[in-house]
Amino acid sequence: MLPLAYGLMARDARGAKTLKHVNASFVLKASLAINAALATIIAIHLHQDAAYWDTLEQTVQAERDARVQWEKHAAMVRTKSAQAVSAFSHAPDEHKETGASKQGENHAPCPRCEPCGDDDRPAQQPCPKHTERTPNVQAAAADGINGYAIAGTPLLRAGYESSSAMPEFKTYSPVFDPSSNNGLDFKVFVYELPDEFHVELKRQQKRCISDQYGTEIRIHEDLLKSPLRTLDPEEAEFFYVPWYGECFLFREEKRDHKNAISTTNKWFIRAVNFVKQEYPYFNRTLGRDHVFVFPGARGPHIFRDWKRHIRKSIFMTPEGDRSLGEQFNTWKDVIIPGLEADVELTSGKTRELDGERNQLAFFRGTIWNRGGSSYSRGIRIKMADALKGVTDVTFGEAEKSCDRACYRREMRRSVYCLCPRGWSPWTLRAYSAMMAGCIPVLLADEIEFPYENFLNWNALTVKIPEAQAEDVVQILRSIPQSVVEQKQAAIARVWKMVTWKHPAEPGDAFHTVMADLGLKRRLMKASTYTFWDHDHVKRSS
Repeated sequence: MLPLAYGLMARDARGAKTLKHVNASFVLKASLAINAALATIIAIHLHQDAAYWDTLEQTVQAERDARVQWEKHAAMVRTKSAQAVSAFSHAPDEHKETGASKQGENHAPCPRCEPCGDDDRPAQQPCPKHTERTPNVQAAAADGINGYAIAGTPLLRAGYESSSAMPEFKTYSPVFDPSSNNGLDFKVFVYELPDEFHVELKRQQKRCISDQYGTEIRIHEDLLKSPLRTLDPEEAEFFYVPWYGECFLFREEKRDHKNAISTTNKWFIRAVNFVKQEYPYFNRTLGRDHVFVFPGARGPHIFRDWKRHIRKSIFMTPEGDRSLGEQFNTWKDVIIPGLEADVELTSGKTRELDGERNQLAFFRGTIWNRGGSSYSRGIRIKMADALKGVTDVTFGEAEKSCDRACYRREMRRSVYCLCPRGWSPWTLRAYSAMMAGCIPVLLADEIEFPYENFLNWNALTVKIPEAQAEDVVQILRSIPQSVVEQKQAAIARVWKMVTWKHPAEPGDAFHTVMADLGLKRRLMKASTYTFWDHDHVKRSS
């Protein structure tokens, strides 16, 4: 029996070894098969990804080609237009009715001509009939400031020196009589979105009305009352989408901080889809002539998917820091002043108070933020240390002992109002300072201001590099009194341009922002999907 038992045990052992061998072989083959399948799937996906990226690159290249083509055409049109304007504006008045520049024997070439006829004026003076007429920024935006200069630097940039009349040459149609259209020659169509996107938020969040981000409400309300508004979208140059995004986000931050941005993103998408689905105008130019207000320092980034939906549209925003990426484009976007709602400032009452400006500089605001030295890049902390003991400078945080009236008085009696950057370059302080007659001192390297196309901010402010923040007192004391007085006089001429009057009035922030918007019009509205332009009105010639 013993040998038989040993034989059975040996056979069982061999069977177990064989079974193990079979199982190992099966696992190996299955593993190889799975790996091969995975490799095939990956190869398919890589091929599809490559095709996707190739298609995307082709689309992007088509966009670039269309842009280059449009820019070449626009440059040609601008050149010919400038030549036509020059020839016409230099012609004698009595010859303009015929469109000819018939120079008589007593008329030499203009604009800076030799003495004409019997006139014995010096040759360097222009002839009365031949004086150059330069197209200017809209009269409502710059009335009363033409030709003003600071230390040889004009307040208005070249090409906008005169503000006596609207440009004589209109290149867009339909053209509207500027005298009955806030001094401008275009119309704006305001979409009628559901109340959840605007008035409902205003009712729920009263803070949004007077907050510095309240421009999203003010612009909407001013447009509804403005002669710029048209009820006929076919005659509009611009399409305004009224949404109160910062106000919505403020509400959602209180309701559910963790998901506020996600909820706000979905809210924005609903608004965009409404515009696209209920009206045909967005789709014809991919939104190039559509205007959206983003009144906070984050600009369009509170709309997480803005690049996917409205990247080509016009943004109105107070933040022009181009170092942040694509959120601001000087070619299409408009920088707007923040909303100062203090009536004592916006009415001009504060600047008119009696008393000398016997304090060199003033600042009250956050210095020690929980962000530490990251906040303000540490500039405010450095300035606080550097300005300790300087008796004619106030630099401190807000205090209960100094209420709003005290704050206004301190601005009023200061020559300079210090405006160091916060989390971002833009600041409401500069505009509030101008309303109080105080010269803004900017310590924000990337800051950009409204109306830089035509308004010279060097004539209105003092800009100090952030790296020299600790030297601010020495720098300010070195500025001659004559330059100080020139800057104060310049501010007195233009402070209303950064002031949101209520109701709006000619020359205020609303009208100047609209004038700046008018400068963003395109001669040709082009994209890879459409190519069209307005019927041109023939120029007078």
